[in-house]
Amino acid sequence: MRPANIFKYQNRLAKAVGSRTGMTAQEAIPAAQARVELVREPTLAEIDAALGEIYGLSEPLKAEHDRAGLRRMYDAANLIVATAGVFGLEELGQAAWSLCELASRFEATGRFSWAMIAVHIDGLRLLRYPTDHPRAHREAVLAGLRQVTASIV
Repeated sequence: MRPANIFKYQNRLAKAVGSRTGMTAQEAIPAAQARVELVREPTLAEIDAALGEIYGLSEPLKAEHDRAGLRRMYDAANLIVATAGVFGLEELGQAAWSLCELASRFEATGRFSWAMIAVHIDGLRLLRYPTDHPRAHREAVLAGLRQVTASIV
């Protein structure tokens, strides 16, 4: 019988974790914040464009329930959900999430209410510039939007 061959495998991940290369947390956080600042203006412009699309879709949806239009509204709101919080617009992101959830519930149940969409659009308009409104007012708006969305089951 031949002796067994033993191969020593080098785990590159374990080796990398054990080495002291890269940045420390004290270096990485300011570097990441600086990179976020580089994309602040273009991203805020994207958020405003998504809001513009939502506002533009409101009139056709007011006239009649259009599944494709509602889907486009969902997609625009989803972009806001994905990006708003990074730039201090967490409440706008929450309102956009509520609109996405409302659209999903409309899709799942086959129901539709223009008034529910309209109140979300008003909430998005208000929350785009949060410093213009007191915190209590913003919280009440978000609570109302969540309540509207939760009513569709």
